[in-house]
Amino acid sequence: MFRKWICLLSAVLLSVTLCGGARAEGITVENRRLEMGESAVSYPVLGGMEDTALQEAVNRQIAGDGKFPEYLARMSQLLSGGSLQVTWTGGVMGDVFSCAVAAEGAVESLRPGYVWTWSNVDLLDGHEIVFSELFTDEEAARAALEEILEWDVAPELSAHLLNSELVPLPEGFFLERSGLTLLYPLEQLSTLHDRAGAVRIGWNEIRDMLNLEEGSILSRIGAGDMVELTEASGAEIARMTEEGALPDIPVTLGDSLKELTDRAGLLIDPDIYDGGRMFSLEGAAFRDVFLLTDYLSERWDDSRVSGIRMDRGCVFGLCVGSTRREEWRAVLGEPENSVIFDGERAEAGRTVPGSCDYYRFGEHQLRLHCDEDGVLTSVILTE
Repeated sequence: MFRKWICLLSAVLLSVTLCGGARAEGITVENRRLEMGESAVSYPVLGGMEDTALQEAVNRQIAGDGKFPEYLARMSQLLSGGSLQVTWTGGVMGDVFSCAVAAEGAVESLRPGYVWTWSNVDLLDGHEIVFSELFTDEEAARAALEEILEWDVAPELSAHLLNSELVPLPEGFFLERSGLTLLYPLEQLSTLHDRAGAVRIGWNEIRDMLNLEEGSILSRIGAGDMVELTEASGAEIARMTEEGALPDIPVTLGDSLKELTDRAGLLIDPDIYDGGRMFSLEGAAFRDVFLLTDYLSERWDDSRVSGIRMDRGCVFGLCVGSTRREEWRAVLGEPENSVIFDGERAEAGRTVPGSCDYYRFGEHQLRLHCDEDGVLTSVILTE
């Protein structure tokens, strides 16, 4: 009975619901979820590709890469006790699919575990994207990434981690428009909540290494638009502000803070700044990203995210650590307001001395903070 049930479920992974459209931009991703007992497995299924044979092959590739048939079979084994939760993040960018899959719980035994799997597929021909395709010189890129990990990331790690080896680079990775996320095995890098670790590196941090030639993987996912500020960037920055969310950061202004902290976990205790509290969450997406909220009481059960502050990374050409004030003003125009942050005001705002330009698009505000040399240090969205 169970064997038949699992075979049917595995077949579902290979089936496709066509959503119409023959062009790359018509490709869709459906999130499906299957539950059994206390376990649940979510997985992606692609549709809308003109070549149905290729579409089926891609879905088989994603299922195999993500180990979804294995996790479906594992669910049936846990009916008598134990729980497995499998989730994924990622999606289609142009004609490239990339995702990271997290399996948490009784993955291989009844002891708690956490395992990353991943899938990176070129939807033009179905081939698995390899690391070397992303860079002009793979060896130099690996050396640059290891240097970032050792000198920038390692000092930020908690001394209480059970495992904290950032190098060598792990095999696992997945792609987003704004950066590369490295996926580590639990025994190499763990988090404070005993999950397998991951580190996101913004494309701007390794810009000189990127293969952004026409037709390359990174050019097709839009990475070039993230690291280069152009006239077209202004419309994207305005839209981003109106929507109240920064690309690839899973938070929107107005979200429940408690739900976010329950799901991701706190990295450190909240900090107090002038006007409210700053929260640092665990996870690669929240590296040097702070959630801002009120400070009405010691509890934050009913607090909402009133601001999102990004101190590392890139969004539509706004690159922390390199974009200059005159550059963003040339694209966005003169700000509605600009405020000088002297040492005292900077300390109160948990930032550096400099100045901040204020822009409003729709119902939300964009703040661009720069240091005294005029270099961007923070991108902040607020209500």
